[in-house]
Amino acid sequence: LCVFAVKVVLVPQGHVMTVAFAIGLSIQELKCHLASELRVPTEVLQLTLDGESLEQQSLMELGIRPHSSTRMEMSSTDPSSHSLRPFHSAEHDCMPDVITVQVQKGMNKWVFVVVEIERSSQKKPFLGGYRHRLTGVEYHHAAVQTLPKKRPDKGVVIFSHHTQTTEMKCQTQQCVVSVSTQMTGIGCHVSCVNDTLVTPGKYITADEIHDRRLKAVICLQSFIRRWLAQQAVDRLKRERSRRLAWLKIQEQKQQEEKNDQLRDRHERWMNPQRKEDFNLLYHALESKPKSSI
Repeated sequence: LCVFAVKVVLVPQGHVMTVAFAIGLSIQELKCHLASELRVPTEVLQLTLDGESLEQQSLMELGIRPHSSTRMEMSSTDPSSHSLRPFHSAEHDCMPDVITVQVQKGMNKWVFVVVEIERSSQKKPFLGGYRHRLTGVEYHHAAVQTLPKKRPDKGVVIFSHHTQTTEMKCQTQQCVVSVSTQMTGIGCHVSCVNDTLVTPGKYITADEIHDRRLKAVICLQSFIRRWLAQQAVDRLKRERSRRLAWLKIQEQKQQEEKNDQLRDRHERWMNPQRKEDFNLLYHALESKPKSSI
């Protein structure tokens, strides 16, 4: 069914009504539908499109295409007695009457479908739901207005007592391959030269198997822990060696710096050239204790 969306602006209030209609309707049928929605006589309604009054034209003659939308203005010829006011609550003003849904028909084929929303005054039934354990938010199951698709009739009765009830039978069955064993009896001798004597081994209980696995696990854990301990000791030894080597290098650097300072001071004492060198020499002479006479 080809439909299109009509946005009707009520003049002069400015209310907008969005309704979906079949493409084959006429302007008169459109007025009848809007009159029943607004609860006013059909004769007082006047529709205009782009400033032109609409009387008896059909929607196809107006150039309206399927799955499209158009905007019309509607006014009342007797506004004092029959004013145009939408008969629905204010909470419905924020919800559209028609929505356009994009539906995929094939791999790379998308079509736009105009869906009309029916407003139901009855209370929605509680269909159950679930609650989020962390946030505590409750989510309820919702019902839809679209009816489920009916399965095509295959011509076979599926839901019947005969198909859902099984019948028990008891009968013998012959195997595909017949097998026999020859035994020694009266008048029949079977040689036992090639027979093999099989002696049963020691029976192992489940507790013994469990104990064997437990011992193996304990042995494996001990080997792993010993290997981990060796790795930890080797790591500590390497860190200790690096620490001692670093301390030795630092001690050598300090000794070299001290020797350089002493050598530099001795050189400044022996060959003073600057004022600071002479001051250093005078300070050394003054600080030297005097020998007693």
